[in-house]
Amino acid sequence: MSHFDEMTCLLYLEGQLERPRALELVAHAEGCAECRALLRALERESRLLAHALVEEDETVPARLLAPPVSDNTPWAWIVSFGLAAAGAYTLWTGVVEPWRQELSRAGFGGDSLITLLFFRGVFWKGWGSMANMLEFLAMATLGFLAFGLLRRSWRRWTTLTVLMSTIVAVLLLPTQAAAAEVAKHVQSYRLPPGETVNSDLIVMAETARIDGTVDGDLISFSRSLTVSGSVTGDVIAFGAIVRINGSVDGNVRAFGDVVSLSGTTVRKNVTAFSGHFELDSKSRVGGGMMLFAGEAVLDGRTARDLLGFIGRTTLNGFVGGNVRLRGDKLSIGLTAEIAGKASYTGHHQPEVDPKAKLASPLEVKIEQHRPDYLTPRYYFHQALSWGAAFVLGLVLILLLPGFFGDVVRSSHRYGPAFGFGALALFATPILAVLACATIVGLAVGIGTLLVWIVAFYSAQVFVGAWLGETLMGSSPGAGAAIGRLAVGLLVLKVAGALPYIGGWVKLAAVFLGMGALALALYNRTHPRAELPSAAVPA
Repeated sequence: MSHFDEMTCLLYLEGQLERPRALELVAHAEGCAECRALLRALERESRLLAHALVEEDETVPARLLAPPVSDNTPWAWIVSFGLAAAGAYTLWTGVVEPWRQELSRAGFGGDSLITLLFFRGVFWKGWGSMANMLEFLAMATLGFLAFGLLRRSWRRWTTLTVLMSTIVAVLLLPTQAAAAEVAKHVQSYRLPPGETVNSDLIVMAETARIDGTVDGDLISFSRSLTVSGSVTGDVIAFGAIVRINGSVDGNVRAFGDVVSLSGTTVRKNVTAFSGHFELDSKSRVGGGMMLFAGEAVLDGRTARDLLGFIGRTTLNGFVGGNVRLRGDKLSIGLTAEIAGKASYTGHHQPEVDPKAKLASPLEVKIEQHRPDYLTPRYYFHQALSWGAAFVLGLVLILLLPGFFGDVVRSSHRYGPAFGFGALALFATPILAVLACATIVGLAVGIGTLLVWIVAFYSAQVFVGAWLGETLMGSSPGAGAAIGRLAVGLLVLKVAGALPYIGGWVKLAAVFLGMGALALALYNRTHPRAELPSAAVPA
């Protein structure tokens, strides 16, 4: 018996087969089990195919039906960059440019202080080696940071071992040795008369006395330093008492409580940061002097300009260039002589002896003390300060949204945040200064201080975001976070400008912000381990 093929059966199921042929197929299928099975299979496949091809109705998402919302982010960017540009212009015209002009008048060739001290060989010729050390420390820091961020994704300790071994090998590579003699870990150091050190000399001792000759630079980290001999290079001294009684062919850079130049000859410039500075009548300075002191007695000779930010100044010596002083009180004695222009800015009228020899009349500007909040400039600077903090917060939100959110959430833990903030605020700079007492730790100490300064400034940003979230509530999205930041910073700036309590508000904001930052960093580097769930008994 002949059977029907699949095409004929499909035409029958689709209703396209001619009626006589369809009746013939039905009559045949009633008596043929094989054709009946073929018809059932083809019918089932047709239903499945038709069901798969039929598109089900699906609701349109609400976000597609909602009308477009205008994005204010470009306006925020425009305002932020405008405030940043205004702040940069104010910083340049109000701080950088006046300082550059003051340095140029003081005989320092117009270079900035940083360039003068660190990059022109005046401060220390060994900064090339120090730069190499900084590069190695930066590489090590990046390595440890990468380890902290990626350690949860590492599964093989072999990778970690290879990475850390490479970093250690790089750190142990020999660097170019600086030609310097180092005397450290001694109670007292003395270079006897007649002896010569034919290289730079670095001294780290309780007391140091140089009676011989240093054919190079002298760098001292001592409580007390006395130089009675000769130094052919520069003298850089950090200590409580710095006395220079000999000759220095280079510059003198002194940082101490008492700095005294007695009977000495300095061929180049003198820069001093001290509580009390003294230049006696027998001392000579071949260049200019820049002084930051609480009190200064100037009886010697200065060949070039004198620039001073001094509380009380007594001038009885000779200045071959211009004099620009800013402080509280000024007294010019009868033996004083100024060959250039002289100007003074302070709170009291200067005392000028009629017999003093001045090339031109002293320009005096008396500053009347008045509350800052009574001047329009104060509010202008407050607006610029708000804009600068807002720009920093905007960058943090857009670049590090997760970390920014962690710090803001940590701000709600008031007790731990205040405790960690107080510890970080006071302990970090102390430890950094202690680290700077050694040459090896100098780079670590300076780097720590820079990080501390960044954290100190950014504390207001995190506290402002926390205030905005407290006042306006929490909602997802970068736009909402930017709005909360703007409002919170505005409230913080207004509270910080209030009389009597503004200082306490700023201090509390620093405590809370730095503590929240420390907590967020700790939580990121020490993630909590998830406890395994208990097994349910059968």
